[in-house]
Amino acid sequence: MAVASAASMESTGTDSDAGVRVVGGGRLPVLSLPKTPGHLLRRAQQVHTAMWAEYTRTELTGPQYGVLASLASEPLIDQTRLGELASLDKNNTADVVARLTRRGWIRRSVDPADQRRRVLELTPPAKVAMREITPVVQRVQDGLLELVPPEGREELLRMLAAIAYQQGEPPSPASPPDGLPVLSLPLSPGYLIRRAQRVHGAIWARDVGTGITGPQYAVLVALAGEPGADQVTVGRLASLDRSSTADIVARLLRAGWVRQERRPGYGRRSILSLTPGAEAALRRFTPKAAAVQRDLLSPLNPADAAAFPGWLAYVAFLGYPPALA
Repeated sequence: MAVASAASMESTGTDSDAGVRVVGGGRLPVLSLPKTPGHLLRRAQQVHTAMWAEYTRTELTGPQYGVLASLASEPLIDQTRLGELASLDKNNTADVVARLTRRGWIRRSVDPADQRRRVLELTPPAKVAMREITPVVQRVQDGLLELVPPEGREELLRMLAAIAYQQGEPPSPASPPDGLPVLSLPLSPGYLIRRAQRVHGAIWARDVGTGITGPQYAVLVALAGEPGADQVTVGRLASLDRSSTADIVARLLRAGWVRQERRPGYGRRSILSLTPGAEAALRRFTPKAAAVQRDLLSPLNPADAAAFPGWLAYVAFLGYPPALA
């Protein structure tokens, strides 16, 4: 997704710990997106993806590198264990392994200790590639941290790790047996951001359910703060690329939560606004969305929980977080 610019919104709400504010003439409670940890994680992941593409200039993705790094550190493991180490779900692990196998970088073999078990390992071409790509990947991680003031870098990594591994201790970094240069995933900001974002997604699914997704909620919040905006503006405010914005707006139109109309002076652009059903949904879902943020930060002490969004915003907004009241 493209990295969007910061949105400037007036804050008049209450419940500052949860970042809730009131918009629409004091009628609608919504989360303040630039202060919301889950939204900031999604933006930070966008920054990481964009930086990865700029620095690496390769078809290799971050999750694919995570799989290669995991196999370099712990060879001859099965696919389930590999997914755990790379922090990928079952389907994504299978997809990444299939792609890297077709590329000739992973091979399967029978476990000598258990003929029914298939294990994975890197091929010689993959090991050559790891020597070339790891220094570049390290520059990506350094670039992410350089967006944060020096005094906040270690603090941000520590808090990201606590959030990302709140359901268990991070694995101890292992040295590859053949001396391959490998990034230590549990200490890498890009990996921790992706893992923390997955944690946020799991908490959202548990606490909010399937009634609304995080990006859909962000679109409703954008329209609540700026009614009558066009689709491009909504995407910018919600930190979504054009394709994702179009898909979400189409879904919200079908759900009856957004109305679309043409107005004089706007040319071919359609103007979007919330329906009464969307306003009711915001009143219903905002307390749940605020609870998700509190649960996400639950591994942190109160001082860290208050500081975390501010440090993460440096990454999410490319070193220039918006001034927030």
